[in-house]
Amino acid sequence: QRFSQYIGAKHSIAVNSCTAALHLSLHVSGVGPGDEVIVPNFTMISTALSVCYTGAIPVFVEADPKTWNIDVDKIEEKITDKTKAILVVHIFGNPCDMNAVNEIAQKYDLRTIEDAAEAHGAEYKGIKAGALSDIAAFSFYANKNLTTGEGGMVVTQNQEL
Repeated sequence: QRFSQYIGAKHSIAVNSCTAALHLSLHVSGVGPGDEVIVPNFTMISTALSVCYTGAIPVFVEADPKTWNIDVDKIEEKITDKTKAILVVHIFGNPCDMNAVNEIAQKYDLRTIEDAAEAHGAEYKGIKAGALSDIAAFSFYANKNLTTGEGGMVVTQNQEL
C-alpha cells in the first residue's frame, strides 16, 4: 500500500524479482504464444526474456541516441497485427516519452508496460514512473536506487489487471 501511494498507483503486488514482475505484467495483459511485444534494443536481457517466457516474440526497436530510451519515432514501423504491447524501459532512471508511447498504444489498441527497474522516484511531467502506463514493473535488486537486496513489484491503476 505504501509503495502504491508513493508511486501514485492504486495497486501494487510484491514478487521475487523485476523479471517476474515483467513476466506477470505481460501475462495479465493477455500476451501469449505467437504474440509480439515491442521492446527497446538497449536494455537488460531480462526485459526481452520476460516476453519469451510468455511464448511471445520480442520485437526490437532502436534506442534514441540522446536518451538511450526507445526511439518513439521508430515504434510504429514495427507494429504488426500480432503486436499486443509496447514494453518501454526507463534507462538509467530517465523516463521515456510516455505521452508519445501511450498515444501510439491507444491508436493500435495495445497495452503499455513500463520496465521501471531503475526509475524509483523518477518523474515524467509530474507523474512518477510506474504510473504512466497500464502496468509497470520495479526492481529492488542490490544495484538499484531503492533496494531490499532482491525482489520486484508490479504496479497498476487497473483493478482487473
